[in-house]
Amino acid sequence: MKKFFIILVFAGTLFSCEAIWNNGPTQLLKDIFKITDVQGVESLETAVKQSNFRWIRPKGLERWDVYSLLDDMQRTALSKKVKSSSLAKVKMPLKKHYDAIVVLGATVSRVKSRMEFLARIHKDGITCGKIYLLGSTRDLKIGTELDKEMAKKLEEKGAEATEMAMMKEFWQQNVVLKSIEHIPVIAIQSGQRADGTRANTEDTLRDMVKDFGDVQGKSFLFISDNPYICYQDAVSKKVLKSYGANIETVGAAMSSEETMENVLDTVARCLTNVKE
Repeated sequence: MKKFFIILVFAGTLFSCEAIWNNGPTQLLKDIFKITDVQGVESLETAVKQSNFRWIRPKGLERWDVYSLLDDMQRTALSKKVKSSSLAKVKMPLKKHYDAIVVLGATVSRVKSRMEFLARIHKDGITCGKIYLLGSTRDLKIGTELDKEMAKKLEEKGAEATEMAMMKEFWQQNVVLKSIEHIPVIAIQSGQRADGTRANTEDTLRDMVKDFGDVQGKSFLFISDNPYICYQDAVSKKVLKSYGANIETVGAAMSSEETMENVLDTVARCLTNVKE
């Protein structure tokens, strides 16, 4: 775990995992199951089993890889349903102050969106005690085309072409964020897992808790973007609620280029983390 400190001042439709499962399947989840011809939505155990079997992206693929799970009729119906739901809409903070604001790592385009969202809520007067950038050692050279372009720029500067290096670069480039003073910004970089796979959201969250210390009763605002808010909200609550922390996850609206396969994958991962 590596840390990167910058001293700065942070001045300035509810959606969460409960929009998918709230003491039972929500109407949105029932509709998604019906459109995709998947049975077993009635209980959380069967919903997790069926969604993981049918919707989780194939092993070895990433979110930017193209694959198909739907026929044309299903894709049209699902797209219409999703785009009118909270899975596609912007989610704004409910409070004015948080003990920590956390920017979650992702691809170049999504990290850029998340940094811009942080700048937006900063302008709106949302305050916090500290800011965390959570990322991994994921190699950008085997990512999206924008990831590869960023990898080249970072290496030309003598930096590693990793997700975390990219997040630091975006932070330095954002004039609004650079204007913040007196608030510590801490970058947590999680390395590979024991099996050689890259760190995921849960890994970086546990590393963040080690840095933060006692999170009992503390409030955390996580910045993601849709359709990933439900999944990352579920992961954050699974990890941090066990320590007694209060969790809220927000972010920008879904990109028009997002695939319905990614929507299904993230809903399945949301259900899995709710169950755990």
